[in-house]
Amino acid sequence: MKTKVLVFLLLCNHLSSGQGSYISRLWNTKSYEQITAYAPSGSSLSARDNMTIGRAFMSLQPLQAQQALQHYDFAIAKRMNSEDLYFFRAESNYELGRLNAALIDLDKCLEYRKDHQKYLLFKASIQYEMGAKDAAYKTYFNLCELYDKQTPFFMLVVINLEREMYNKARQQIKDNMLRFERGQDFWRLTAEQQVRLEWHVFKDYSVALKAQESLLSYKPDKVPYLINRLSLYRLQGSDSLGQWAENDLQSRYNTNKLPVDLYKKGSIKVGEYIRTNGTVEDYRTFRPNLFGNTKYSRFYISSSGVILGKHWAGLVLDSKDSTALLWDFHRGDAHFIAVASDTSYSGFIQLLETPDSSLSFVIEGNTITDSSEFIPSKGSPSDSLFRSNETPLQKSPVKKEPVIYTTPVLDVKRDTI
Repeated sequence: MKTKVLVFLLLCNHLSSGQGSYISRLWNTKSYEQITAYAPSGSSLSARDNMTIGRAFMSLQPLQAQQALQHYDFAIAKRMNSEDLYFFRAESNYELGRLNAALIDLDKCLEYRKDHQKYLLFKASIQYEMGAKDAAYKTYFNLCELYDKQTPFFMLVVINLEREMYNKARQQIKDNMLRFERGQDFWRLTAEQQVRLEWHVFKDYSVALKAQESLLSYKPDKVPYLINRLSLYRLQGSDSLGQWAENDLQSRYNTNKLPVDLYKKGSIKVGEYIRTNGTVEDYRTFRPNLFGNTKYSRFYISSSGVILGKHWAGLVLDSKDSTALLWDFHRGDAHFIAVASDTSYSGFIQLLETPDSSLSFVIEGNTITDSSEFIPSKGSPSDSLFRSNETPLQKSPVKKEPVIYTTPVLDVKRDTI
């Protein structure tokens, strides 16, 4: 008889444990607020119930990571050993910015299950966020060896680019372009990496352009891609293609097919060139008459991002011949006009390369317009940004018979000039 009673009690206990606690059943119904109502009794509840309460706090909006952490600690203090518990605590520590503590929890998880993908991915991302790039690289490398997942392969390139290990990154990019599915997110991100690396580091413009064309085959209307292609055309000396790409952007502007921020800005980059100590950037203004009659402008930018100089030009009618156009050109603080035989970007570049002596100097109100805010100080090592005929360091000498130009500017709204 006693034996039968003992068996019956054991069976009831087994059924009860299988059903779980009331808090566990609340979890199954996603009743998170009802679960967190038991938080004040956490010290008297079981380890598993405390873990469930912690998870409920992490399921609320906004997350309540500090309260969740308290109950995970209760569960550990009650001698609960579970890889899930340590992973949940790692999530809470991460949300609280306690990255080292999160890594310790993840290492504990990896003691339970060595080389588990989820734990390694979380560990690598935290190491990268902490700036421990060598450690992150090692973890991502282990993931690449263990699993054929896209994130680790992509992150190896990211870290190598940041460590300026360009040759290694270059090979990894080539491998990933073949590994990732064309047109999908990781492939596009990798192609963008290839454009930047080949363009700005290796100066292999043909490879960069090929990658950019591939990106455009999947995203034909993405404006940053269109701008990059335009700049790469010009870097390769393909002036006709560059002008076609520039005109295409103007057409998109006219038909409201550009992002709103570009309409607010009113211009778009049409050329970018690396110089010894910085960058030269050229811009095309969509509606010159709204921006001080500026059709093209060139900015000289130091390696630290400071604007060291600016040249700009627009088009005006010749007062003596209404069928002819003239460049209204500003080189630093000097103001000139010149015959506009070519009103395109190529004509602007020729204008920049024209010596002052070949231009007609303009006096406005018997004074020279002061643009000293764009002029670098003499002797600056950044002078190498300016070529000999571009340096706006001195005011140009006034000619004996200066040209005084007062003809109103053209309305170039349709950009027909």
